[in-house]
Amino acid sequence: MNNTYFQQAKFTGSYPACKDLPADEGSEIAFCGRSNCGKSSVLNALTNNKKLAKTSKTPGRTQAINVFEIGSAENFKIIDLPGYGYAKVSKEMRSLWGKEIDIYLSTRQCLKALCIIMDIRHPFKEDDINLIDWCESQNLPMILLLNKADKLSKNKVAQALSSAKKNLEQLSVKHQIIAVSAINKSGIDKLLEKINELN
Repeated sequence: MNNTYFQQAKFTGSYPACKDLPADEGSEIAFCGRSNCGKSSVLNALTNNKKLAKTSKTPGRTQAINVFEIGSAENFKIIDLPGYGYAKVSKEMRSLWGKEIDIYLSTRQCLKALCIIMDIRHPFKEDDINLIDWCESQNLPMILLLNKADKLSKNKVAQALSSAKKNLEQLSVKHQIIAVSAINKSGIDKLLEKINELN
């Protein structure tokens, strides 16, 4: 799938519950991560459309499951899941989000891979590790991103990638990890290649 398909991406709906999602067919890759890791910004960079997914400086903005169609002929969708780990959201809301994410991940047959996005300055928090472990246990392919690489120098980015590889080794996870920036789009080409490999 080339860049043209991604640049034709369109928002098709926001769904508070999995039962309301479009038909479980075709293929999907879900974007997930802690609140304010920049999920929506990465999606906008991938599609070259700053207005596709709503972004906010306030963590926890994504409060539903957002669906984006990438090239209708391919029947391929990207799913933007609610961010996890935001303390200022009520316990009830966090519990609801967690429940819906669990249902989506465990029941969605067309889910081909999970794109786990972490802030390069604060990667591998407990929630991230739990999600990586779950994907490994389910043999679900992962794309691991360290976002906001523009916040660090090139040397610091290299150090962060080296440290991330060690973290993955400790988790017995053999996956490539990609440093990206939604601001200057560095690494976005590698993300596109990875998606094409999986879809």
